[in-house]
Amino acid sequence: MELAGIVGKANVGKSTLFSSMTLAPVEIGNYPFTTIKPNRGVTYLRINCVCRELNVKDNPRNSRCIDGDRFIPIELIDCPGIIRGAHKGRGLGLKFLDEIRQASALIVVVDAAGATDFDGNPVEPGLGEPLEDVKIVEEEISHWVTDILYMDWSRICRIVENRFGELEEELGKKLSGLGVEVGSIREIIRELELNPHRPSQWGRENIYSFSSMLIKREKPIIVAANKIDMKEARKGIEKLKSAGYNVIPVSAEAERILRLASERGLIKYLPGDREFKIIDDSKLTDAQKKALEKIYESVFKPWGSTGVQELVNTAYFNLLGYVPVYPVEDPEKLTDHDGNVLPDVYLVRKGSKPRDLAYKIHTDLGKTFLYAIDAKKKIRVGEEYELRWGDVISIVSAAKEA
Repeated sequence: MELAGIVGKANVGKSTLFSSMTLAPVEIGNYPFTTIKPNRGVTYLRINCVCRELNVKDNPRNSRCIDGDRFIPIELIDCPGIIRGAHKGRGLGLKFLDEIRQASALIVVVDAAGATDFDGNPVEPGLGEPLEDVKIVEEEISHWVTDILYMDWSRICRIVENRFGELEEELGKKLSGLGVEVGSIREIIRELELNPHRPSQWGRENIYSFSSMLIKREKPIIVAANKIDMKEARKGIEKLKSAGYNVIPVSAEAERILRLASERGLIKYLPGDREFKIIDDSKLTDAQKKALEKIYESVFKPWGSTGVQELVNTAYFNLLGYVPVYPVEDPEKLTDHDGNVLPDVYLVRKGSKPRDLAYKIHTDLGKTFLYAIDAKKKIRVGEEYELRWGDVISIVSAAKEA
């Protein structure tokens, strides 16, 4: 499954956001993932569970259903911090870029309140420039790809111009670690009106333009406009939106505090809730009461939520294009072979077909796939049917029919 990566410069709240996303409340419980790498964490997508629509009591196995909301565990990549000049070795240098290879979409965390300078040093709120926080990330990645290509450009030119290979294929090989497809490379060269037969005529600026467009297409971004508890954030968010970015206002610190308070049984709160409820006022210290009051006044009242759950959902459902689908073995009872109702929810890419789902469940099921049954409509669907949001699907295979 493709993953989203969190990236940003120092002091914008990147680490706090990652922490708040991966701190799962007790009510959701632990999910038995295999060993997670140090730079990865588990968070949850939140959707309306299909159990509401079908008016059934479900028994989830690979996810959790809480009061009709299904929480689906997914992984996130936490990329090291970035500063301008990272591609030249400043800060952590290329370390952050190596992590970005693994991400198919980027959550770029910015200081919407403008309380940090280019290098992440604290400044008076409003003096920093949120737009630069995004541009730094875009430009550093583009420079990195440009450097990768430029170092080998003479060899690539010889191969192409001596007709031993095509430019698109050579660039695809060079950028294979990024998962770039030759078709995308060909389209970008055409859109930039660059000559694919005479790459020796390309200057470094042409290679940079190519790299920049490639990154924007292959690693789409969503901007986490952090620090919305500060009044200066609203102006920063307006700037980001005016520049055409997909922006989600967030308060990573508020989300982290709420999840911790929920974990300790002090409040009732689930990620994505538009309110929180204090369980027992007498158990809160004065400092805790003030912190919760501030969250309500500066985050929930003006913004409606912390925005963190919306950010995760948008990254995986909109940017990466995943669709939740519920496979069942018995289309009448909506159960698996153990009798669990709506036991699993799988995330598939938009445009996926029933056979794709079958392969995700088990290789043998994909190989012996015959057709599928739409358990909601009680109709048979063929191999060309495109899976839709919330479909409940039963796979019929040759082995099952036998």
